[in-house]
Amino acid sequence: MMRRLCFLTVAMLLTFAAAAQQWTGTSGLLHVPSADMSAVGELRVGGHFLNKAMTPDTGFIYLGSKYHAYNYYLSVTPYRWIELSIVSTARKNHPGDQLFEGYGGKDRHVSIKIRPFKEGKVLPAFAFGFDDAGTTIFNSKRSDVQLYFSNWYVAATKHFDLGGNQLGLHLSYRHFYRGYNAKWNGMVGGITFSPSFLPQAHAIVEYTGNEWQVGLDAVVFKHLMLQASLKDFKYLNAGLCLRFDLN
Repeated sequence: MMRRLCFLTVAMLLTFAAAAQQWTGTSGLLHVPSADMSAVGELRVGGHFLNKAMTPDTGFIYLGSKYHAYNYYLSVTPYRWIELSIVSTARKNHPGDQLFEGYGGKDRHVSIKIRPFKEGKVLPAFAFGFDDAGTTIFNSKRSDVQLYFSNWYVAATKHFDLGGNQLGLHLSYRHFYRGYNAKWNGMVGGITFSPSFLPQAHAIVEYTGNEWQVGLDAVVFKHLMLQASLKDFKYLNAGLCLRFDLN
């Protein structure tokens, strides 16, 4: 009886499907982009815990070792074909940088995602985007500019109905501008699955170009979105955000 009550409670709370590349504030999988798009008028405010396996191998080293980080973001989907987000990732100061040593540094960047073609009955949806858009577009060749998260991508997404179960196939080509992120370059992609008995929940499996990652995401109480994943099946990343309909 207790198990049934817990299941029914969770089923009632999961009111919306919510696949999102939440660590950038935009729609997508976990670490991999997709051609999915948030609803028009949706505003997100949230934060994410980034395991050190999720951060670049340069710029996030403190006293000789990589460290866990976190970020926070604001994102909006003003039209059906574009998403925008502003992301700030906390970085540790080196000893002597400030009176208070620790997470005092910040790396800020803007992400842009554009979807010129929606998904049809036969054709998939297509999208392209930029993380750290300003430096990616205008300063990618400058050696003196830090491009910790700078990359561009093109993505295709197609969903299939399998007897009430929804299967999503996602394929992207991605290119980071710095060699310390090259392990995530090339063809990446994944699968999302929503079972018929709980269509609002998403299970996600993806290949990032260097490792596999599995995760779950869902929206509870209509506005609170939760996401958790295991990178390489062992490194935990997790986040939450508040979603609002500006319409």
